[in-house]
Amino acid sequence: MGWSGKPAAPRPERLIGALVPPAMRRSAPPIPLTVPALPRLSLPADARSEPLLLDVARLDASGRFCSRSLLAALAWAPGERVDLRVGVDAVVIASSAAGRQAVGSRGELTLPVSTRMLAGLTMEAQVVLVAVPTRDLLIVHPPPLIARLLAAHYCRQPENQDDG
Repeated sequence: MGWSGKPAAPRPERLIGALVPPAMRRSAPPIPLTVPALPRLSLPADARSEPLLLDVARLDASGRFCSRSLLAALAWAPGERVDLRVGVDAVVIASSAAGRQAVGSRGELTLPVSTRMLAGLTMEAQVVLVAVPTRDLLIVHPPPLIARLLAAHYCRQPENQDDG
C-alpha cells in the first residue's frame, strides 16, 4: 500500500449532513393584515353653539391626570363610571353606567397604555382637555395637534402691518 507515484483521483465532495440545514419549502408570501379604521370622532354640527371648556393637564407615568374644574363642569364625582373611545389624535371620555373605567377617589382619570399609544400620547406628556358639558364628554388631545390647528388658523389670517 505504498505510494504508486500517480496522483489520486479526485473524490467528489460530500456534504456533512449534520452541518447542512434541511431543505425547506417556501411558504406563500405573507398576507398583510388589514387594520380597522379608527372611529371618526364627531362633535356637534355647530360646535360654536355649545360651550367648550379647556384645560391643560400632565399625564403621570401611569397615565393619570386630573382636572377638577372640568370634572365639576361635567358633574363627574369620584366613582363615576366612564368609557373611553380612541380616535386619531384624541381620546373621548364619556359618562357611561357600564363604563370600564371610573373617576378616581381624588378626581383623577386614567388612560391605559394601549389607549395612549393609539392616540399618540407619550408618557408623562401634557395634554389639552376639552369638555363638552352638554354632551357629557371630555376629549383629550396631544399638544402637537392643537399647535397644528393654531398654526393653520394663523396662516389664514391677513397680515397686519403696523405703521406706527
